[in-house]
Amino acid sequence: MKVIKGKTVLITGGAQGMGKAYLDKAVEEGATNVIIWDVNEAAMRKVDEEYKYHSTRVYTYKVDVTNTGLIYSTAHEVLLEIGPVDLLINNAGIVDSDYFQDQTKEKIDLTMQINSIAPMHIARAFIESMASLEEAHIVNIASGAAYIYCPKIITYCASKWAILGWSEGLNVELKETCPSIKVTTVTPGHIDTGMFDGAHFFLMPKIPTEEMVNAVWQGIKKNKTLISRPKRLSFIPAFKAFLGRSKWNWIAKRSGLNDFMAH
Repeated sequence: MKVIKGKTVLITGGAQGMGKAYLDKAVEEGATNVIIWDVNEAAMRKVDEEYKYHSTRVYTYKVDVTNTGLIYSTAHEVLLEIGPVDLLINNAGIVDSDYFQDQTKEKIDLTMQINSIAPMHIARAFIESMASLEEAHIVNIASGAAYIYCPKIITYCASKWAILGWSEGLNVELKETCPSIKVTTVTPGHIDTGMFDGAHFFLMPKIPTEEMVNAVWQGIKKNKTLISRPKRLSFIPAFKAFLGRSKWNWIAKRSGLNDFMAH
């Protein structure tokens, strides 16, 4: 998708953090409609006020993406009121930092539902209508955590492993069934939005929000299948395979990677 101007964009978790940054970028690029799904009503009211008189029409919907029925009913509402979505950004996500045995069953379920299951249902709800377009694009925000397993965020890591595998599989599948829909998977390190405040590892410096947004935008326009920041993150699977599990685990402990969320 070389041009965002004139397109309809949907962003989950789009009223705050990285989602708001994607919203601002879509408006800057001249999107006709930007649709926000979020649960934070106060943040959405701010978005509504900010873009009330802008040429880009911004729509806000309160959607709890753990409610699968609500995903499909709201998608149906969007299609009736606005029409097909050209660019879908599955951005909503959460992280809970705690040792696995100390996590509640509710937090485990919530992490998997928001980070892994919801993007699948959201994509499924829109794919049929996206297939009617000359071109369309799905962006799934995974994480650099999809390549690793750090103490205190192993549930988060698992949820991002799942979305990485599904997203890359969806890319391959749609090339066969609907080649007009492109899929980009994003695996960032920790971005300066506050979601990972206190996280630290010398090989993963904090990424400025603007830098990450621009990288994703360029990836969309070039139809890239994978965007990693820092780029070296994408080499971790090969590095682990070369070293073997035991040596990788030793390096992860000695290098401080296992203490990434020790705050």
